[in-house]
Amino acid sequence: MKPRVLTLPQPLGGTVVTVTNVNVMILAGGRSSRMGGANKALIPLGAQTLLERVIKRLESQVDRIAISGDPKSLSDLGYPIVQDRVTKFSGPLAGLYSALIDPYLNTAEYLLLAPCDGPFVPKNLVSELYPLITNCNADVACVRYESVAQATFSLWHKRTITAVKSALLSDHNGGFKPLLSKLNTVYLDWPESPINPFFNINTPEDLNVAEKILCL
Repeated sequence: MKPRVLTLPQPLGGTVVTVTNVNVMILAGGRSSRMGGANKALIPLGAQTLLERVIKRLESQVDRIAISGDPKSLSDLGYPIVQDRVTKFSGPLAGLYSALIDPYLNTAEYLLLAPCDGPFVPKNLVSELYPLITNCNADVACVRYESVAQATFSLWHKRTITAVKSALLSDHNGGFKPLLSKLNTVYLDWPESPINPFFNINTPEDLNVAEKILCL
């Protein structure tokens, strides 16, 4: 099934609202190799860590928050830590699957996926994706920014568990892109702005850019 594409030519409007029936998994289990191996989630940006900034921007948008990563380094944050339920390192797809089957998170019908290294994630992300996925009865609602799909900023219906598991266990695991193309996926074209709200911090240079943004 080809994904449906919904283009919103006008800037998104409205006030930030709290949408019920949505939990979030913040992905913090990456290897952070381009940051020298340090746990990227705990790297400071200004007075807060990257993870703390993401949590602060999402906490009013969802019912429950959990973090995908290593309990040894993330246990002091006060949120449940969900470890990957697969033996091999499979990146964010493993984090998604583990979240969908986790008892703490699967109380909601929808799961928001967000990365720990996206400190400028919009405060109205859920309120924009939720009507899209519900009105279209879609499997996934995914942000697209500057014509590029932002798969780790996405909202998933929990009925996708089987499809996610199959993609994860495939010998040709290609990550999110093939999976999104197979599911009933709708895309939200987010209006461009001077600061990319989906900017990911992957390198020390990216961190320097983010620090400059804070000073604007």
